[in-house]
Amino acid sequence: MNDSVNRSVLIVLLCLLPSALPAQTTGSIHGTIVDALTGSPVAAARVMLVGAHQEELSHQDGKFHFDRVPPGRQTVRIERIGYAGATQETQVHAGQQVILRFSLRPSAIEVAPLLVTGTVTRRSADEVLSSNAALTGRQLERNVQPTVAATIEAQPGISVSSVGPATARPIIRGLGGDRILMLEDGQRTGDMSATSGDHATTIEPLTASQIEVVRGPMSLLYGSSAMGGVVNVVKHDIPESVPEHLTGQFTLEAASAQPGVAAGGSLTTRLGGLAARFEGSGRLAGDLTTPVGTLENTDLNTYNAAIGIGGGGEWGHAGASYRFYTNEYGIPGEEEEHAGETPDEHAAHAGGVTIDMRRHALRGETEFHRDNGALSSIKLTATAIDYHHTEFEGDGEVGTIFDQFTTSAEGAARLEPEGSHLTATFGVRGQYRDIDTGGELSTPATRDYTLAGYAISEFGSGATRFQAGVRYDWARYEPQEVSFVFVGGQMVPTRARSFGSFSGSLGVLHEFAHNTRVGLNASRAYRTPDFNELYSNGPHLAANSYDVGDPNIDQETGLGGDLFLRHSGERVRYEAAVFVMQLDNYIFPSSRGRAELGDAGDKPRFQYTNEDARFFGGEATLSVQLAGPWTVEAGASYVEARFTSARDSIPVITPTDTVFVPASRHPPLIPPLNGRAALRYAAERRSAGAEVKWSADAIHLGDFESRTAGYAILNVDAGIQMLLGGKLHSITLRVDNVFDTEYRNHLSRIKDLMAQPGRNFALLYRVTI
Repeated sequence: MNDSVNRSVLIVLLCLLPSALPAQTTGSIHGTIVDALTGSPVAAARVMLVGAHQEELSHQDGKFHFDRVPPGRQTVRIERIGYAGATQETQVHAGQQVILRFSLRPSAIEVAPLLVTGTVTRRSADEVLSSNAALTGRQLERNVQPTVAATIEAQPGISVSSVGPATARPIIRGLGGDRILMLEDGQRTGDMSATSGDHATTIEPLTASQIEVVRGPMSLLYGSSAMGGVVNVVKHDIPESVPEHLTGQFTLEAASAQPGVAAGGSLTTRLGGLAARFEGSGRLAGDLTTPVGTLENTDLNTYNAAIGIGGGGEWGHAGASYRFYTNEYGIPGEEEEHAGETPDEHAAHAGGVTIDMRRHALRGETEFHRDNGALSSIKLTATAIDYHHTEFEGDGEVGTIFDQFTTSAEGAARLEPEGSHLTATFGVRGQYRDIDTGGELSTPATRDYTLAGYAISEFGSGATRFQAGVRYDWARYEPQEVSFVFVGGQMVPTRARSFGSFSGSLGVLHEFAHNTRVGLNASRAYRTPDFNELYSNGPHLAANSYDVGDPNIDQETGLGGDLFLRHSGERVRYEAAVFVMQLDNYIFPSSRGRAELGDAGDKPRFQYTNEDARFFGGEATLSVQLAGPWTVEAGASYVEARFTSARDSIPVITPTDTVFVPASRHPPLIPPLNGRAALRYAAERRSAGAEVKWSADAIHLGDFESRTAGYAILNVDAGIQMLLGGKLHSITLRVDNVFDTEYRNHLSRIKDLMAQPGRNFALLYRVTI
């Protein structure tokens, strides 16, 4: 533990950097926002000083001001419900004031936000060279749920898997688990949600300012755990500039289907010559109610707190943050007399399981800007995360224990040669992870090391831009004890493994008509097996499975392509994409029959193995402004996955006999065709909508999967915004599953036990300072 403390102290020392650096002479930006048709002032618009990461709301008279702006080129971004967004760039000089005026055009179509995920520099979502989606502002308020995955489920190409309402995790284009990278402010969470469906993600969406989803070939920027996509929850834990005045927001939420309340908020204020950000939240929820009854042992208690200190100027910014997260939640179970009666892999642990987890995270970062020369900035980031979780059986006995300590460091340099249309980032990243396991899980304690180097660039001007890059990843896993795993009829010893591979991508985005772009990406991706896929050997109580790794398993590689068409007009917006990915040595838990005999005690056996597989499909979204504030929206997603290598028959083991059944041609847990259609009203202060969410029958089934019927449910919502005392107040009422329809999620491993939530009334109040 001393090593952990020493690493953490190094990170904390980074927060001292801002006070040690000299103050800079600043300029100011003042502006006015008016309605383009009437000329009347627009109040409560979100005004963002993009480069300095400062925000405020326009006043009742439509005015805004930033009085401490670092000299140099600055971008001001305006967003307001009921209006199209607007952006202006301006040059700020020390001691001078810049005056801006914005005329906003009324528009009911949602504004395309700026993204920081999946791009070398911060760009509008319309200009990113990958399929993407983002939730911010009113759209985030309308969709916020207890988990990040449930919050973003309405976005194209995204589905949700779970073994209970607290454990929802995103599936993107049919890929999940360790192939979807969950980030908080661009950094890995350091939890174990990717290793098993019963492990919750340690991110509270209630306090997010924006959630970004980028699909496609993202492995170059984020490494081998991003084959399927990246979900980044933006919170700005570390302030990058000192605010003009106190800013923040507070949110209160209540819901009925899983009865409970949640409250959370954040404040950013001046602290001497620095800025300090404080955040806190709590969520209490009872057992989930469904159209067929209450699902026992699905309650949860979640608490979250964070503090960040930082500041910046013309030289750049620096700071540090600390975040604490704890969650106690239940995994539903079935009655003892019914447990293990069927070979269906969708089963639950008899009596249910309670999981108690907590996470401590320290992060420090500093970025230096240069005005002259090709090298424009250097950024250094370091993290230290301590994670622990314990799984308790129904009688209170400890079942499984995980302890994980992760520390990482990354350095990146950005090149922007003067006079060229090239932006490039070069970086290196290293990570050390120490995992201890206990309880009934016999997976050995493991240490692993990863090191990566990458270079990625965007170049081109005018209508056409290109993106290209290369990355090399190396990883080594070292089990701390020698044990044996039964694989293919042999006892295989656990041993240290090393992996390494290059990956690369090439993309192009071309604007062939006004606001209409076509994009094409091609990539080679790479993924190492995780420690549980290598060394697992024992019962996992909360997942009600007997998990068996393979110490000889191969690394995973993929060749993929992604073609999309995007239009961002004033009255019509759409994006349609098709994709294909060939995965060689695709790693998945293959069901090995109904039960593992002996000490495992009647739990389904899952053996991690390699098979070649192909994933292909598409998604599309459309928004059309009808008349005035009325819009119609629609979207659909489809993915099909097939094994492309021959598969052996599967042994079904019973206490008296063993029989062999044909293996499926399809990987497990692939979402069926699904989509949404909505009619929405969005004015300056009021909004409303009615949405139909639907899914077709799940007919492409993996081993031992049962068919899931399609469904259609109705959701409605209404909201109002008010500017009172210079603060923006918003109230949103949402009714999910209006007709209390019974339906099942094909991606739930306990779908036969758990119907989806029944009629739910959710009320959200938010005040923004």
